[in-house]
Amino acid sequence: MVGGCPNDDTGITSATDGGSGSGDSATPATDGAVPTTSGMSGSGSEPTGWQTTGTTDPVGPCGADPLCGIPPEEHEPTPKPDGLPSPLPGVYDDQGPAPLDNGFRSLMGFPNRQRALLEERVVRLYDPGSPEFRKYLSVDEWMDDHAPLESDVEIVKAWLKSRHFTVNFEAKNRLLLHFSGTVKDFNESFATELHICMRKNPLHSGDPFPVYCTLDSFTLPKFVAERTNGLATADLPAETGSLVKEVGEVIEDYPGDQAYGPPAFFGAYDMLPLFEAGYTGQGSAVGVVGAGTYHSIDLQIFWKSFGITRALPTRVSLMEPVFERITETVLDTQWSSSLAPGADAYVYEGPDARNTALLFAWNEGVGDNKVDVLSTSFAHREDAEAKTLRHQYDESALMGAAIGMTLLSASGDSANPDTPCSSPYVTCVGGTNLEATPDGELHDETAWSLSGSGQSKSFARPYWQEGDVDSKTRSMCDLSLSSSPENPMWMRRWTKWEAYGGTSFASPAFAGMVAVINSYRKAHGKPRVGFLNPLLYLHGPTRATFRDITEGATKYWEAGVGWDYPTGLGAPDIAALAEVIP
Repeated sequence: MVGGCPNDDTGITSATDGGSGSGDSATPATDGAVPTTSGMSGSGSEPTGWQTTGTTDPVGPCGADPLCGIPPEEHEPTPKPDGLPSPLPGVYDDQGPAPLDNGFRSLMGFPNRQRALLEERVVRLYDPGSPEFRKYLSVDEWMDDHAPLESDVEIVKAWLKSRHFTVNFEAKNRLLLHFSGTVKDFNESFATELHICMRKNPLHSGDPFPVYCTLDSFTLPKFVAERTNGLATADLPAETGSLVKEVGEVIEDYPGDQAYGPPAFFGAYDMLPLFEAGYTGQGSAVGVVGAGTYHSIDLQIFWKSFGITRALPTRVSLMEPVFERITETVLDTQWSSSLAPGADAYVYEGPDARNTALLFAWNEGVGDNKVDVLSTSFAHREDAEAKTLRHQYDESALMGAAIGMTLLSASGDSANPDTPCSSPYVTCVGGTNLEATPDGELHDETAWSLSGSGQSKSFARPYWQEGDVDSKTRSMCDLSLSSSPENPMWMRRWTKWEAYGGTSFASPAFAGMVAVINSYRKAHGKPRVGFLNPLLYLHGPTRATFRDITEGATKYWEAGVGWDYPTGLGAPDIAALAEVIP
């Protein structure tokens, strides 16, 4: 099967097998003015009346109840943006109010504390002329200075429990709380009404699927609103089931030359000199955001068929139990692990491809701090996702930049901007149409017509793009790799070879490439590369390692000399990049 999914942001995913892309052409009304990335900050104060002599020795009339002593005016309903979609003809079709006894699961999001100071510090961390260059924060330092206060999180948890909700999971970095309950309690607590909307399936052959949406704005008690970014997601409960056992033997089964395998990327993006020198990713670790899990037997056949030998990835199970194998997770795991065969690999597995699971998995991949580079290909059309969700992805990404992680996202396959690509702290990987031999001898490379790109509606233009873009907002993408279904890539699932296009291949492939660069750096006594964007744009020798893509276009933007929307700075030369990046 050869072909892409022109209306699918991630190229091949669907709701029926867990996908979350968006191919919608309409734009829901979500934002007005464009906010800056530093406009969100949390309260650092303790509530009135809360006094202790120690964590287990409360004094005074409140005892251990964190809500006791909060004055009545702090309970006043306060408008607060939320992360739920609103009905939009042809995209989110309203089916009416959700049954009151339905269940839901949701994420409450928190901001980085002292965000403006953290952003200023990140600028210095990635300025080669600064004494703080690459002196990354440890996780403990970030927790001490910038994590939400534990007391604030405890107050919000106590309020959720007082509303008859169950708090199920708390993010390691305290940026997210996962809770659940009934629609009835949800409506009463947030002064809104959950509706069922049928979501247009981003895959042409897929059926619409139900999601929660709202017609009305939300409110929170003032003391909750001041401590949080608001409700980041609300989804139907995770489905349950049993993971089907895999069968078969690990054999070599080369699929042929009708599509590209990893060796084409090894050659086309100049990885072979590093491999020949012994740098294959050892000492580094690459991670992907997963929904469900992958096929381990098909993964090993994929490796064996392309001459790759390595260990299986580590599965990091999050939230509700995983019961299915989802195409996007299979693809991302195959390509990220294959491009860095010597690196450790991790898959952060949420139960499904709904926003609640995907955002939590992204955040935990950052907070876990076990990987040097983390990639997600579960891209969402930015204009089809609510503001709070977009900004909560950015909160996690800012932490990642501060602790020296490289965060990557597929730019999407709709020729429009996607999230989390729009976060300035994420390197946005767009798509090209690569023409090369199976071993990567380059013939031509042009912009792919559906490469996710354009001007963000979420974030102000970062300082490192000031010399390249006229837009007042963050512009995408930053770089690009092979993605076109005209010259597709192989993947293997359920014992079959399939060929697809999509930036779903580009982002995990580049993640593997970054792990190889980090392997080279570690061997030379250098720290991991971390947040790439300032150096890609502003460090001349680094920028010069990218092959400029000057031909091709999307329906909105053309490729040209220098940075452009469809391809960013162009295609990377990995061997050269490893040597010159400071």
